[in-house]
Amino acid sequence: MAISHELNSEIAAALLATTVRSPRELRDLKEILLVVHSTLQRLADEQQAAHVKSQPTVKKAAAAKS
Repeated sequence: MAISHELNSEIAAALLATTVRSPRELRDLKEILLVVHSTLQRLADEQQAAHVKSQPTVKKAAAAKS
């Protein structure tokens, strides 16, 4: 998840780094950032689920307890 947040921050900074933007441009950028964030979050969640799934049963039981 940390990678998704870092990438999202980098992308947001790059998109917002230019000078003055109109309200419409800012609204469009907001939508783009929301799509990027949700996509990165979904990918991070899928990766975490795949990682947990690949762990031995003993580790899964220990993770469920915490």
